[in-house]
Amino acid sequence: MTNLGVFSPIFCQRRMQHHGFGVIKVILLLIYGCCFWFLIEHLLRSGAERCDSRDSSKTSLLEPYYGYTDILDQIELNCDGIFHNDPNVIQEAKLMQYNTYAVEKLLIDAEDRCYAIRSLFGFDRKPVSQKERDYPLAYGLIVYKNLVQTLFMLSSFYRPQNQYCIAVSGGADTMYKLLIDEVDKCFDNIQVLHRPRINWGSFEIINSTYECLKILSESKTPWKYFQYLSGVDIPLKTNREMVEILKAWNDTVNTEFTQFERQRVRSKRIESAPLPLFKSSLSATVPRKAVDRIVQSTEARDLLNFLRNTFIPDESFWATLSGNVDKFPLPGGTDAAKWIKYRENYRINHTDELARFQNNSIMTGYYMSRYQVWDAERCRGKSSKGSCIFGVDDIANVLLQPHLVAHKFYIEFEPAAYFCGLKAIRLRESKPLQLNITPYQQLPQVELSAGVSYENLTHPLWLF
Repeated sequence: MTNLGVFSPIFCQRRMQHHGFGVIKVILLLIYGCCFWFLIEHLLRSGAERCDSRDSSKTSLLEPYYGYTDILDQIELNCDGIFHNDPNVIQEAKLMQYNTYAVEKLLIDAEDRCYAIRSLFGFDRKPVSQKERDYPLAYGLIVYKNLVQTLFMLSSFYRPQNQYCIAVSGGADTMYKLLIDEVDKCFDNIQVLHRPRINWGSFEIINSTYECLKILSESKTPWKYFQYLSGVDIPLKTNREMVEILKAWNDTVNTEFTQFERQRVRSKRIESAPLPLFKSSLSATVPRKAVDRIVQSTEARDLLNFLRNTFIPDESFWATLSGNVDKFPLPGGTDAAKWIKYRENYRINHTDELARFQNNSIMTGYYMSRYQVWDAERCRGKSSKGSCIFGVDDIANVLLQPHLVAHKFYIEFEPAAYFCGLKAIRLRESKPLQLNITPYQQLPQVELSAGVSYENLTHPLWLF
């Protein structure tokens, strides 16, 4: 009995002699059939992937077989058309969607996740001058969702000489925590803290920020300035431009100063506050000496404890600490009470001039840490809790602002605006420095710290 499962040489020779080239024909048919089957399978799989990728032809998503190359470079957008207000380009850009899930899958499936993160988000492509190396910066971030946007944002601010502290909300999903931990392992200058759940307006926002301040203050890197970032920010200046601006600020704190509303105090008497209270945004830019003083002082800890039972406590931290130079002499601080009093008196006597100034499309003023729009008439995107989420119609004007960062962009809302913003800053990184530093030297708090009186400020309207 012949075993048909074994093709011995003698058997094959006899079959060839009996049937001529019949076996060869069968083999060729099998080969062609297999090739045809693999082709059909590939087309079906590719079609299924395209259906699941939310129009990847528009998002230019990378697939694993393309290799781990910079995603931002692969996203094809007519940003110049958007910046020049071409109606057809703008309409098309507004329809763009971006599939972050495909990018997350690339990271999850990567054998070397560190390499994937560095390559896909361009962490290793940052030009660094000697002036930047000699003037390292520090950043504190609070994040909790949309890992892909977090990585785009982080990479846009990243330089190897800087220091970064990322506080992750306990409410973030498991995949987010897993991959953000890979960032901690991948970069020596990035530290990730896992914190309790961080909700909007909760005490944990400023508490987690304070924990980052302590870590950064202990760093042996001689960083010069700290800046708070949100996961939905983009830079409006390159790292080199920021260095030049911060040097011009001459170790002054850049934060807002507004009156504290008494109704923000819930279960305590406002008179029991350790310092007179003022209100500001959480986003601030603070020199190293001031950060070191804050984390070493009992006054800052007492203020932190007092703010625990106030409404949106993070909005009363920086202005209170930096605005009480007579009671808490913080390096780079300003007398907030005197500032506000002079500002209100100036407002009374310069109403028309102030109205014209505040109608300018370029929002110049003393607070340059963050560009954020609260006026609905200035917002052409959409609003969330009164704050503008910038879209395609906003981005050209946003990029003209003199601030350090812009807040806020959502990658799921008109992502073309977000990516064109990132592309514009990346393009500027490769060009010679073109920055007029004089206006930054003329900020009111910078001039006041140099001994200039309120009456002799170069730009008194910038007090607003």
